[in-house]
Amino acid sequence: MKLFDTKPKSDPHFLYGREKELELLVRYLKQNDWIILLGPRRIGKTSLAKCAITRLGYKSITIDARENNNFEESLLKSLKHHEGSFNIRAEVKAPHLPVNLGVDYNRKSSAENLSVMLKKAGRLIVLVDEAQWLHNPRRVNMLLSYIYDTYYDKITFVITGSMIGVMKSIVDPGARSPLYGRAITKMEIERWGSSVSIGFLKSGTKEVGLEMNDQIGLTIEEKLDGLPGWLTLFGYNYAHIKNPNAALTETIKEAKKVVSREMKNIGDLGIGLERITEILQDLAKEPMRFTDLLDSTGFSNAVLSRHIDTLERLGYIEKDHRDEYLISDPILAAYINENP
Repeated sequence: MKLFDTKPKSDPHFLYGREKELELLVRYLKQNDWIILLGPRRIGKTSLAKCAITRLGYKSITIDARENNNFEESLLKSLKHHEGSFNIRAEVKAPHLPVNLGVDYNRKSSAENLSVMLKKAGRLIVLVDEAQWLHNPRRVNMLLSYIYDTYYDKITFVITGSMIGVMKSIVDPGARSPLYGRAITKMEIERWGSSVSIGFLKSGTKEVGLEMNDQIGLTIEEKLDGLPGWLTLFGYNYAHIKNPNAALTETIKEAKKVVSREMKNIGDLGIGLERITEILQDLAKEPMRFTDLLDSTGFSNAVLSRHIDTLERLGYIEKDHRDEYLISDPILAAYINENP
């Protein structure tokens, strides 16, 4: 079961529906370009990045900001374990590395530690996954700026995430940002259309010895909003349950749990979960114009604009041709309706 494997893909043969994006990303990386992959969760950013790295055959390390939101610590530990980078044992100090990597280190020595390790790393791609959850944006940008200026010819970053938290400061650095003026290429990864989604479901079900007709495929695509991660999860469940309706029910149940965790993460970031939730509750009832949301929420123009911007960057809402905002993810809408 390859297409319906729920882990991020690393073999380009099983990266469905992203051929153009893969070729573009590979071309950028060959040029040593630093890349930012933007898009909502479950869109396939990690798989795209890993497959591009595989295609090139470069060595790589991965930092998952969901597991550790301290960028310095994660980068140093990943480099320490990178094969051929710097061969030391945990809890042992090495010459010219004035810090014990098994415990805390101080900021003054971090640049020296990185310098020693990066010099030994060789040609390397660093994948920073879901970077919006990293803390201390300025410190992250300082380290990225240092690596960019010093090791651009050998160290390349691929950074994935949605446009919240530290990602916003990386994508749109202000004039006072350490990253200001550095050339970093942005790629936005979009949802699949119906034809691609149904084609994926048909190919995946054929692989596991099951069938999928267009009508059922279209229903699943609409319920799961063309997000590859949700469609893959459906396929995984379908391969085990054998019943498409039961598999869809189970997938939606699991997807709502993921949304719940995302909402908690938004709260942990301190970017206004209560007000964001209030906006989503209104939009879960019906699409609304900005002026209608002003009336229903009672927020000031500036406050509403700020939170609308956050929701758009998260990929949670969008504006339609009637200039009305609506929740773009049906899973999110269902979750909001069930958790008023």
